[in-house]
Amino acid sequence: MTPAMIPTYGRVLSAIEKALRELVAEYRGVRKSLRDLVEGQERNTAQLERIGAAMEQRWDSEGESGKEESGDDVEGSEDGPGESQEGGTPSSASC
Repeated sequence: MTPAMIPTYGRVLSAIEKALRELVAEYRGVRKSLRDLVEGQERNTAQLERIGAAMEQRWDSEGESGKEESGDDVEGSEDGPGESQEGGTPSSASC
């Protein structure tokens, strides 16, 4: 290597070092963005799980009250409008 080549190699190494520093800075920025995305996704998932549990609990409680109400509706619909089983109409069990 000649003495004239040393400044050239120095400039090349300096350019490479600068490019590597910029690349590392870019990598750190991307890594932080990805970490923020993952944390946001975890928060959203936890929130969706809480919403799902609340909805399921609500549906279960509505289902219990709905069963009682729908049971009354079913009995009324079997008898027909304005009729009752006590009123002398034959039930399906006696046929």
